[in-house]
Amino acid sequence: MTSEPRTLGVVLGGASVEHTISIRSAREVIAAADPERWRTIPFAVSRSGRWLSPSQSQDVLEAIARGAPEEIPEPISRAGAPVSMGVTAALIECDAVFPLIHGLTGEDGILQGFLEILDLPYVGSGVGASAIAMDKGRCKQIMTQTGIPVAPWISATCEEWRADSVAVIRRAAELGYPHFVKPSRGGSSIGITRVNSREEAGEAISAAFACDSEVLIEEAMPLPREIECGVLGSLDDGMPLVSPPGEIRTRRDFYDYTAKYEDPDTELIAPASVDRATTDRIREMSLQAWRAIGAEGMVRADFLVGPDDQLWLGELNTIPGFTSASMYPRLFEVSGLPLRQLIDRLIELAIERHERRRRFSARADGEPRP
Repeated sequence: MTSEPRTLGVVLGGASVEHTISIRSAREVIAAADPERWRTIPFAVSRSGRWLSPSQSQDVLEAIARGAPEEIPEPISRAGAPVSMGVTAALIECDAVFPLIHGLTGEDGILQGFLEILDLPYVGSGVGASAIAMDKGRCKQIMTQTGIPVAPWISATCEEWRADSVAVIRRAAELGYPHFVKPSRGGSSIGITRVNSREEAGEAISAAFACDSEVLIEEAMPLPREIECGVLGSLDDGMPLVSPPGEIRTRRDFYDYTAKYEDPDTELIAPASVDRATTDRIREMSLQAWRAIGAEGMVRADFLVGPDDQLWLGELNTIPGFTSASMYPRLFEVSGLPLRQLIDRLIELAIERHERRRRFSARADGEPRP
């Protein structure tokens, strides 16, 4: 006798600028999840942060499949809490949750904290690691303390920019040209500008501040190769699985939003053609960075490799994309773990972590947990 499939909640959409990418990732995961093991229930979140019911969410996804815009519509009524009691009740009935909201409110620890309050197993890193990885400036500080090379950088707050924009531009100029200006907390290269001269700096910094209250300005590596590496596992796993590196090739100035999701000439090469020594360094640094922030489940580490084998860790992504143009699932597919099995493993890790934490909690208060 076969057992009934368990229920997997998939959270998508959200208030971040990566709203559309989240929808694409969720559709891929829902399509690939093993129907004999998982009954998927979508939980769509509008740009204003309103959660649709599972039935409304399913209707939206079916409309998108028929050609409707990739957008979670706002509910007709916005009265009451962003998450209704009915939606919360449906969420609590899930055996596990797969958060696929990229960027702010989904990847920065906020959604993870909500799921912790509901005592639900969920895929990916916890609150602390999610918040650290999302904040590029503070993550760079941790990487530097860990001994992992990163691009020379400065940061600036919105208050500093308003008080003395000339001083911020002067500090940025000390990094030399070209350099990159980006929101400190963001993703999919949205809000990022390559600055080639002082004259371009003001507009670029203003554009980044439109996405976040803090910006990161970092030196540009000359002629870099874009290399990514995936990590899969848990802190208690002994040795998480580290993928081979993959390379992204684009004809654009850098790997921006258009190159990632709209340019047919962008190439995703997995595995990358990288010499053995550099491959070993990339995989070792990926695992080192994973442990430094306390990541769990999944992480994609993004690197820049220079012509002289100079290596910088760019950033860590705790909810990497699962679209057809995403590197993380492709890297594990070439490692012998196709998407369906990758999803299974991520959910298993989430449930194992949840059960482990409940056991630790029971030991702490001396009372058995149901």
